[in-house]
Amino acid sequence: TPLPPTQTPIPYSPISSPLQGISLSEINSINTNPFDPPALGFDEPHQGIDYSYYRFANENMEDIDGIEGLEVLTILDGTVASVIYDRMPYGNAIIIETSLNMIDPAILAALTLPEIAPTLVPDPRHNCPDLVDDPSWDNSNRSFYFVYAHLLNYPELAIGDRVQSGQVIGQVGNTGNSSNAHLHLELRLGPGGASFASMAKYDTRASMDEMANYCTWRISNRFQLIDPNMILLRP
Repeated sequence: TPLPPTQTPIPYSPISSPLQGISLSEINSINTNPFDPPALGFDEPHQGIDYSYYRFANENMEDIDGIEGLEVLTILDGTVASVIYDRMPYGNAIIIETSLNMIDPAILAALTLPEIAPTLVPDPRHNCPDLVDDPSWDNSNRSFYFVYAHLLNYPELAIGDRVQSGQVIGQVGNTGNSSNAHLHLELRLGPGGASFASMAKYDTRASMDEMANYCTWRISNRFQLIDPNMILLRP
């Protein structure tokens, strides 16, 4: 008697530390500029977490001097949604999308995720162009989006590339609006399938398209801001 077919298990994404040689249990010890979300519709004070140090000893008591050049790793499996080449304020940066369908339901159930909220028109003081409204973006299947910013070199990935949790995607740098080497990490929840060719602001070289992308990403609440520690430091 043939056996009944079994459902193919979904390979849920594991969670990795964003920095080589620094475990998830240690990562908060080098949080030097914590998450400080702005009021809705505004861009300051701090929409992510900055990780940096001048000296660090890992669990094997191997001293590491200076964070610049340390390898940056993907936190979750996903797809590259944007690659930014030396633009203000992110410098060299990568945005990686991970569909909520790829997250273990037990983990999702323990998270407090925001419901979809109306898109905000940015305050006129931001001088934003018309926001991006791409009909291909899927509001019914939302995704996490992590941005890894101020990378040392131009990213070698391209939009649409698949990445795995723990994969090296760059090195810690000091590019863009940065005064010392650090990794700036942001997490947002937004419509599935979004991508941005580039984004920039606060620079006269920024194109209208780059500013529209930036304002849509950072200010409009279409991509809702979340504390990265919700994932990194979950129980």
